[in-house]
Amino acid sequence: MLNLTELGVEVFIKKARSINSFWENYDLVIWKKDPNGFTNKNGMFMAEAWGTAERIVVNNKGIWKLPKKYVRYFK
Repeated sequence: MLNLTELGVEVFIKKARSINSFWENYDLVIWKKDPNGFTNKNGMFMAEAWGTAERIVVNNKGIWKLPKKYVRYFK
C-alpha cells in the first residue's frame, strides 16, 4: 500500500493519464472500461460505456491507501 496525502492524490490523477481517475467527494475513484460492469457490484456507467470503479476512501488521518498496482504511475 502507498499512503498518499491530498497533494499525492492530485499528483496521481495528473500522472495516471492511461487510467481514468477522478475525485468523487473525498474518495478517489479509479474507473476501468469493462462491459461486465453492467452486472458488477462496482459497476459504473461513464463516457457512454460500462466499467468497474475502484473507490479508495480517506481514513481518519487524512490518508488515502493506494494499492501497490498503481505505484508504477509515480515513476
